[in-house]
Amino acid sequence: MLERNIAIVGDGATDRAIFRKISECILSDGDQNHVTLNYIELSRQNIHDAVERYCKEVNKINSGCYLTGEQASQFKKSVTNTLYTAFTEFEKEVGPICNRDILLLTADTEQTLSAPDDYFKDWRFSISKILVGSIEEFYRAKARDGYTHEHLPVVVPVVTFPSTEIFIAAAKIDPKKLIKDAYGKKPGELKTLLYGTKELKTLSDEDFNKKALDFINTESIGRIFQNVPESRTFIQTLSLGKYCI
Repeated sequence: MLERNIAIVGDGATDRAIFRKISECILSDGDQNHVTLNYIELSRQNIHDAVERYCKEVNKINSGCYLTGEQASQFKKSVTNTLYTAFTEFEKEVGPICNRDILLLTADTEQTLSAPDDYFKDWRFSISKILVGSIEEFYRAKARDGYTHEHLPVVVPVVTFPSTEIFIAAAKIDPKKLIKDAYGKKPGELKTLLYGTKELKTLSDEDFNKKALDFINTESIGRIFQNVPESRTFIQTLSLGKYCI
């Protein structure tokens, strides 16, 4: 039986649980039982502050230099440094890493979109590009350290607008009502819509499963892909990974 290690960098326990369930649905071979997925939650690492700082700074400027300005440079540097420490922690947890292993790099922007395609406007779209630049810097440094591609994980970034709950909304809400019901809401409002409370710590594991995780399955991942732009590269990358075990 093959094993695959999946490390998750996320904002909090519920976010990591959502990404774990999504990746499990995509990567698992179900009843064939040919692969074991080992999840490692790198709870001491996150890129939330770097994402939040970048969003605040670029909101202040009237410039198209979202990829090359000082704000982007500092953002990329911060994310790259987080990747270094996350990789070190990943290695300590599982030992030698190979290119079947995955490091999910996730964060919420806490920035509200009025409609899905707002994701492609100005600085919002630049976030994913800067993350790719950070990953390339990480691989460059590790190559200089003597690592080959066989001994590095596939780093998969995904940053959500406004929060991971937009994935749950797409899984739960009829697509015709999704924009009306979920888009335009602040993170706390979106949580209240989906869970009945914005204080997720008050939810039992059973309630969280019923109100969130139970809605994530192969069919609903298709709806997430169709309706949430920032999910698409993430889902497609993991889908390819299913066949590389």
